[in-house]
Amino acid sequence: MIRLNDPSIAFGPDSAADLLRCYGALRRALTELVGATGAQLYISRNWQPVGDAIGEPVAETSTPSLHTFFVWPGSTTAASALVRPAHQRSAVQCTEDVDHGLREWLASNPETQSGAGSDGPLPEYSRAPEGPFGPAGWAPEGWENRAFHVEPARPNTGQEFRVGHWTAAPRSPVDSLDQVDTAALLELVQGIEDIAWHTSPRHAGISVWATDLWGASPSIEIFAREHGNDDRLATFVDAGGLDLPHPDGTVPAGTAGTSAKPSPTVEK
Repeated sequence: MIRLNDPSIAFGPDSAADLLRCYGALRRALTELVGATGAQLYISRNWQPVGDAIGEPVAETSTPSLHTFFVWPGSTTAASALVRPAHQRSAVQCTEDVDHGLREWLASNPETQSGAGSDGPLPEYSRAPEGPFGPAGWAPEGWENRAFHVEPARPNTGQEFRVGHWTAAPRSPVDSLDQVDTAALLELVQGIEDIAWHTSPRHAGISVWATDLWGASPSIEIFAREHGNDDRLATFVDAGGLDLPHPDGTVPAGTAGTSAKPSPTVEK
């Protein structure tokens, strides 16, 4: 997890830049140490998971936290753990080697202690394509020229359209989320809050999942949360929404993960 040392700090240019730096350092380290090929990130606002918490990491603190799930050869995905009810999830085991490697890597890379973003390394992929959404289409008024395109999520085949679920993607090519401009990240965060709070009825909170595969355009899923009537995220995960593509580029339908051994969670 990546979280503020001081929960009273406002999310502004400095904390946003530091968030990108911390994530970039983890991405670089795990790419070098274990061959990580991607990550999935989760954060919520004004929301605590309850009950089975399908699709949600169980919160450990009231401090806003960014849960980061990295994937590498032989590891599992976030989906394979979070598709299970919270009370059926297994504690992470045997993470000492990865933890030790991370500590050594961070100690030997002092440049990760300052500066925003990261230049790599990234695996040898072709340049990330333009975001999947063009400038046309649905967007809140005045958003046409923002760095991220946001639109209501398109329902899967055979499912009805449901309000309260949006997708976002960068308009310009970016190889990894930590290379997003700080101002663009702040703009996206403000936009997500505008969507969630300026609706009728007003939503209780929001949850956000981002999938960041190295060398591919990141994708972001935004969910409005409502007490007593909230199954959007669980339905999304049950339908395979968090499943990652196979190496050949295909996405498994309706399955979530393949390994029974979860990837370690690293707290920064």
